[in-house]
Amino acid sequence: MKKVLVFTFAMIIALAPLSFAGAICDAVDSTEYAKAAGAKLLRGVGNVAFCWVELVRQPRINENKWEGAGRAVAHTIGRAVSGGLDAALAIVPGSKVPQMDPACPSGLFKS
Repeated sequence: MKKVLVFTFAMIIALAPLSFAGAICDAVDSTEYAKAAGAKLLRGVGNVAFCWVELVRQPRINENKWEGAGRAVAHTIGRAVSGGLDAALAIVPGSKVPQMDPACPSGLFKS
């Protein structure tokens, strides 16, 4: 029972930032340096942390399951790389990193 409570508490803490993800992803294009850099860092870390969701999401949203499985691998790698670059280049003002669709990690859970 104690392990279940610890796991539940850890998941609540891990997923809590997703409730603010819409505001964070909107702040990426802010003209304020601190707000934009922080938002890019959080979006990048979120994309890296949740890139594995593409492995489940893509086969579910594509009609052809084999095509979805192939896209899942490509999108997982793409999301991890773009998230890593986003987090690494967050401190560089005006850096534009190509993003997967949806760019915000909270968009992965909507469909």
